[in-house]
Amino acid sequence: MHTLLNTRGVSSGLTNLVQKFCDLHSIPSPITRLYDVDERLPLVEWYRILNYLSQYYKKDDLGIELGKLCEPADIGIVAYLAMNCETSGQIIHLFQRYQRIWYHISLVCIENTADAFSFIWKSPTFVQAGQFVKEARLANDVAFAMMMTFINNLVYPQVFHAKRMEFSAPAPTVISAHERFFACPVIFDCSLNTVSYTHQMLDLTVNAGYSDHMLKRILEKNANYLLTKYPENISFNELVYRNIVAAIQKNRVDIQYVANQMGISPRLLQYRLKLHGTTFSDKLNKIRKTLALQYLEDDSLSINEISALLAYREQTSFNRAFKSWTGMSPLQWRAEHQIQESKFAFHV
Repeated sequence: MHTLLNTRGVSSGLTNLVQKFCDLHSIPSPITRLYDVDERLPLVEWYRILNYLSQYYKKDDLGIELGKLCEPADIGIVAYLAMNCETSGQIIHLFQRYQRIWYHISLVCIENTADAFSFIWKSPTFVQAGQFVKEARLANDVAFAMMMTFINNLVYPQVFHAKRMEFSAPAPTVISAHERFFACPVIFDCSLNTVSYTHQMLDLTVNAGYSDHMLKRILEKNANYLLTKYPENISFNELVYRNIVAAIQKNRVDIQYVANQMGISPRLLQYRLKLHGTTFSDKLNKIRKTLALQYLEDDSLSINEISALLAYREQTSFNRAFKSWTGMSPLQWRAEHQIQESKFAFHV
């Protein structure tokens, strides 16, 4: 399975959107767990949810109906930042700048010409190869329906809409719902995905009453931090490392939990680790060893506390593991390290 399916994703706030849709249409919820507010759903999990919903709601406007339910909390921190903008154009630029936080599927570029402002992007390679085609179309529908709904709520009674929308996905059976909702021509089976707006659409005024400059500064700081948390590209090894560290912090070091966090099955995770010449157990032990050495340098932490920080049920288990890594107990390693440090300090 392509790495992008595991390393890219959407705001966990979209689980609220899905829950509202399921409640509205009496559909059993596909959401299997609670997400932290700064978490993302891996793309593979978002596609799973969209496919699941399509089995119950079989109309072509599924993505639009989802997007129409959008509220700021469903987008997350980017929405609250956008509420401090003065124009619709500022909101558009903000959405593009912080795309990796709220809806990171493809790299979106901006093109500004004399008569239009456009978002342009290529569909992921796996979609071009015929995988997740339906899910990719639904994901596009959700994103732009959410954005249109959100912006129109901020600029009402002005009306924000696209000039023209072109998608590389095959056309649904009926496209009238798309053209009726988006209020513009919607074309499918195109070589590129392009959504264009007239320049007038970027000059709509955001209603007064939303702006809070101090809150904006706080939100920007948090949003910029999240950009570093979700870089444009991330290797599979880095993805595994991050998820195992997070699992240790939550005291859940089983492969089932880590695989679920990554949006893949335990079997697939083990298979991909095998392709990289390692196993889940090896990865976990190496990360625990690295963290253990860092914690042992902190004299304020007892061995029992370090054992707990590394998600060991018993200190004796940590002692045995550490001795297998280094040939000495944690106390011996700490004592030797302190002696080496004191010698170095004396010579200096």
